[in-house]
Amino acid sequence: MEKKDILLIIIAFLGWTWGIIQYSFNRHHQKKDKLIDRKYEAYSSYMKKADELMKNIRTDPKMIYGIPSKFIQSVLTGDEQQANNALIKFNEELLDFVQKASEPLMILNQELNSLLLICSEDLASNICEFNLLATDFNNEIQKSLSLISANDSDNMIRHLQTLGHNDRWVKLEDLN
Repeated sequence: MEKKDILLIIIAFLGWTWGIIQYSFNRHHQKKDKLIDRKYEAYSSYMKKADELMKNIRTDPKMIYGIPSKFIQSVLTGDEQQANNALIKFNEELLDFVQKASEPLMILNQELNSLLLICSEDLASNICEFNLLATDFNNEIQKSLSLISANDSDNMIRHLQTLGHNDRWVKLEDLN
């Protein structure tokens, strides 16, 4: 073999090696970019869904405080039949409220579960804390519903009016 052939083989070997190195670097960066795109899509999907749900919650003027006032007015101004009808209507409106209040949290939990697949350790702990707070809120709503009674309406109404007046909402907002 001549020096020329050896030089050509070395150049060819270096060229192939450089090509393989470039290919592996390119592949590594493509995987990284794809992961970043997935994270961005998951985060933006969550934020869009959260904004949409919070907007719907904020624009509903009737929420919880309008329900007990109508109930009290019907109970105080009517006879026993009107009070019973008011209690039935109150139960229907309260169940509707609970469904409206629980639905956004359930949807956000679903979105958060998709974020758990790709998020960092710090964000995962925040998501878990958010899920615990949301579950606590749903449990408190269920507890409030169990207090519905025609005999002790004052206690029930007092409990419903204090619903959400704790630091849970501040924590939920901070986590969000």
